[in-house]
Amino acid sequence: MAPFDGLLPSLNPLDEVIRLVLPLDDGSAVDLSPIWAELRRRPTALLNPMDLFFEIQRPEYFKKARFDGPLGDPGWFGPDSAAWYVHTHTPSVVVGMINTAIIDILHQDIQYAVYDHSKLVGRRPDGTVRSGTFSKDGLMVRAGHTFSFFTGVIYGSTETAESLSQTVKAMHHRVKGTRPDGKPYDADEPEFFRWTYASVVDGLAGAHRRYHPKPLRGRDLDRFYREYARIGEALGGTDLPQSRAECRRVLTESPSAREVGLNADNIKYLQLLNPPGITPLRPVYDLAYWVIMDMMPEPVQAAVGFRQPNPLVRLAYRHTVRALLNTPRLLGEIREVEAARRRVAVAPRLRAVTDRAAS
Repeated sequence: MAPFDGLLPSLNPLDEVIRLVLPLDDGSAVDLSPIWAELRRRPTALLNPMDLFFEIQRPEYFKKARFDGPLGDPGWFGPDSAAWYVHTHTPSVVVGMINTAIIDILHQDIQYAVYDHSKLVGRRPDGTVRSGTFSKDGLMVRAGHTFSFFTGVIYGSTETAESLSQTVKAMHHRVKGTRPDGKPYDADEPEFFRWTYASVVDGLAGAHRRYHPKPLRGRDLDRFYREYARIGEALGGTDLPQSRAECRRVLTESPSAREVGLNADNIKYLQLLNPPGITPLRPVYDLAYWVIMDMMPEPVQAAVGFRQPNPLVRLAYRHTVRALLNTPRLLGEIREVEAARRRVAVAPRLRAVTDRAAS
């Protein structure tokens, strides 16, 4: 009997918790079988929970990303970059990505682009969106593509970063349509793209500033914004913000900021973070809602009526979340980071010898 065979059934209530937080259109729970399978195969995986979490997407979505070679290739950024530094704190990256997903559903151009083109949202048999639910398959596809893309362009080889960017650019090119109110949207339109890009980079930087044990500040943080523009430009973006101040201007003062708002559809997704009524999970919901809304740009906070709690509660929230996010980080990095470090650590002379041997 494998070491975890007797324990795993008792862990399955986690499925029920996830079912509450991420209701799926077919009433099922997110498939956690890759995690259980990895634990049966390698019980010590439990000692690195962040790497274990990635096991949900790794087998299917990381297949085309290479992290272990070519030897000596720094990729697009390299280990001395601000981009590597920010992304090596995987828990805060996950929080930043969730922040971006919430902004997407509250920006009405992006919301209806998701409704029309994404498999993420739950649907009825006739194909219409069942607001407030997610598609079981689509949720895994979205998470898999998102994490494999950003992990690949940050840590992968140069060829991996270029290939992934071209794939995503082609996917975005197909995202065009018309909202129910008749307003057209186009993912290639510069203003649409600029807002989407700004929400991603600012979400990552915001989570980093709050929860990394040694966050970048000032000019060092602005270097992260400048470096990240390479990704946005590879996806087709132009005139992208390259500092924290520029990014906040896009998110608060650009024409796209006026498209942020609640409607009968997207409010049901917002309520998943903070459902009405009394529930034993209320403290958890309150904390999760604060984590996301605390990082939001002002137009989003205003649209949802968010108000900061008193300073003592806010301080308690901040310290609680920082402890929760930094504990798993102390237990190790995801294996893709370790592979990238080994790849880049090869000395130039050894790289030349290796390249000749491979040719």
